[in-house]
Amino acid sequence: MPEPEIDLDPVDALTIGVAGEPGHRTFFLEGWSGARSCTLLVEKVQVQELGRRLLQVLGESGERRPAPDPRTDPDGPPGWRVGNIQVAIDEALPRCVLVVEELDLTAIDEDEEPDEADEADAPPLRSARFAADLGQMRGLAARALEVVEGGRPICPLCQRPIDPGGHVCPASNGHLHR
Repeated sequence: MPEPEIDLDPVDALTIGVAGEPGHRTFFLEGWSGARSCTLLVEKVQVQELGRRLLQVLGESGERRPAPDPRTDPDGPPGWRVGNIQVAIDEALPRCVLVVEELDLTAIDEDEEPDEADEADAPPLRSARFAADLGQMRGLAARALEVVEGGRPICPLCQRPIDPGGHVCPASNGHLHR
């Protein structure tokens, strides 16, 4: 992998932010180190899996420094959309490194066959690297799971989100639940 476009080592803070109403929320990963900062778009499922994976790898016990509120205006322009997320532990320091790579939008269009000329002309995908101590990463994990839980309630029958106006549940023959 080429050198990351953004390398915050170490981060002063790393957090998850959210903007919008449940059902129409935008999630973002934000880190800063001194005057340098980075805000990237992430999907809800990525936030949820990141929180779970960090707690699984780091364990829930140990120092946990709360993740701060985001500094970025949620209506401002975020950076690129995240595709891959990698987590690595450096036990010698101890610290955790989070590497995120840009979503490859050319791989999403399944109707078109990739053209080798197009692939050669395509700019390389961007990446960002965030290095933080274990307490910061445990705090990021807790914040990620807290932000995800702040969304729409889940139907106990079909496990799908319930919209504020109700929910036509396939597990109850389509009857509306409120």
